[in-house]
Amino acid sequence: MDLAFRTLVDYVSRESGIDLHQYRESYLKRRIELRMKMLGVRDFGEYLRLIKADGEDEVKKLINTITINVTEFMRDRTPFEYLMKVILPEIASRKRRVNSNIVRFWSAGCSCGEEPYSLAICALEALGDGWMISIYATDIDDACLEMAREGFYKPTQLKNLSRALINKYFDREGDGYRVKSFLKRYVRFKKHDLTTDEPVSRYLDVVFCRNVMIYFSENQKAKAVNDFYNALIAGGYLVIGKSETLPAGFKSRFECVNLREKVYRKITDST
Repeated sequence: MDLAFRTLVDYVSRESGIDLHQYRESYLKRRIELRMKMLGVRDFGEYLRLIKADGEDEVKKLINTITINVTEFMRDRTPFEYLMKVILPEIASRKRRVNSNIVRFWSAGCSCGEEPYSLAICALEALGDGWMISIYATDIDDACLEMAREGFYKPTQLKNLSRALINKYFDREGDGYRVKSFLKRYVRFKKHDLTTDEPVSRYLDVVFCRNVMIYFSENQKAKAVNDFYNALIAGGYLVIGKSETLPAGFKSRFECVNLREKVYRKITDST
């Protein structure tokens, strides 16, 4: 590990409180160089000077870039099973009462697309025909968004899906699988920073933001959850990671409907 790179890693580890030495050097270099390329920075020394000048914001963005890994479809199956068995039937019943057939999702921190495509599969399987499904999928990482739009995945990333679902929603291609074009049409990918940008939309039925806020400060968490609250319809659902908790001050705005799966429902509408 050369001196400039080691100095950069040591500094970011101290500032973020996350020990980057736990990652392989080759992986760290790839992810840091991705961030440097986005900023037009040429070497590690120059990037360290930029981080020191920019402060907490750039450290956070780099940590987000480093900690985003290729994941799996329906990672931790149980939240998706709960979505299909409980959340979507309740939403469908409520929609029918007001003669609506539109169901809208936000996958916040969508990484390489596995989560929003999983949401699309769940919605199609649980709701059946006659529904208009719209999924906003956002992330801060351009490279991840590019992979998500491509929709090409290795077999290991589909290990949680049945053979029937794989055949229905994917085409075999080379050494992997590509999301079928009809499934892609349900998902809109967009670059978005949860810590600074406004919500991508309003009147959403479900927000998934799983294992993203663990890297946020308390103020950043509060900002993100407040945005989710404002983006959701009254009675809309927020699903977060199993190791995550809502920030203080939101107990009067969300009720916990499933503590194990970390599913919350918006209590009132502030609009």
